[in-house]
Amino acid sequence: MTENTTATAQPNPVTGAELPRTGWLRVRASDRAMLASIQGTYGVHLDRDNRHPTYEQGCVVLPLDLPLPDFPHHVVPDGGTVFMGARILLALTDDLLITVEPDHPIEALAAAQSRIGRLPETATSREALLIILEGLNDALQDTVDRISHVLNRLADDAVDSSGGYRLEGRQVGVADIAQTAVSLGGAEELIARTVQGQLMLERAARRVRRASGHAQQEYSTLLSDIQGGRRHARFQHAKVRNIQQSLMTTLDLKQNQIIKVFTVVTAVFTPPTLIAAYYGQNFANMPELALEWGEWFVMGTTAVFALVPLAYIKRKGWLR
Repeated sequence: MTENTTATAQPNPVTGAELPRTGWLRVRASDRAMLASIQGTYGVHLDRDNRHPTYEQGCVVLPLDLPLPDFPHHVVPDGGTVFMGARILLALTDDLLITVEPDHPIEALAAAQSRIGRLPETATSREALLIILEGLNDALQDTVDRISHVLNRLADDAVDSSGGYRLEGRQVGVADIAQTAVSLGGAEELIARTVQGQLMLERAARRVRRASGHAQQEYSTLLSDIQGGRRHARFQHAKVRNIQQSLMTTLDLKQNQIIKVFTVVTAVFTPPTLIAAYYGQNFANMPELALEWGEWFVMGTTAVFALVPLAYIKRKGWLR
């Protein structure tokens, strides 16, 4: 199995005579000259936005859109991982495999390149495609594993939120819960894209398996691996929903706690407010003003009427 890799930019136009008829031809999506040359030589139009598998000139065209970890090309300050959308177009004939790849390098394809280089010369393009799909599926599994680590941290944040305090002793507020909810939304979107990518991988494997001959068993194993990875991704999606539900419950409890505090404060200060409002009236005859202990009487009455509701609320256990 031979391999031909084109550079991102080529100084001279590529002619059809230079294109191989067998092996693996890797093309950058930004290399318009090469894509035009491929269309002129093979009759396959790869310079367009393919969303579904198509057949052109005896060639199967399979689109893939996968969220893959871009580590170590990007370093995140908090030790996280940047996920890059990898849009790959596969074009397959009996003798030739063409991959249209994004400009940023993809670790899975680099690993597949070394494996394909060890295949015998008699290996078919479908055997090479099997190795590529296996590598991309493993990369998606890595995506799910990294999401799982992020969800474990977010689950700890949700536990801190329900407990009311973080490890640094600061009380968890609504803004902290909202930030965790935003992070969960991003993780949920990434999981959805991962499941979609796994479905596209499975669809590509099924299309090729029909004409794979002796490699049908290998493709069946690949399909089982993809389906197992999709179940893992859906489990992570269920975990996201559980954490989101826990956060929403915690947020409701905090809001109820705030309302309860205002209710208690209102119940305690309403009687003193009524007394203050009464004595704020300028009546012509107020006998209390002539009493020596009149001021202390009013103050004591105000304190009693303030403490009675508080004692009642405490007795009912509404302060917990």
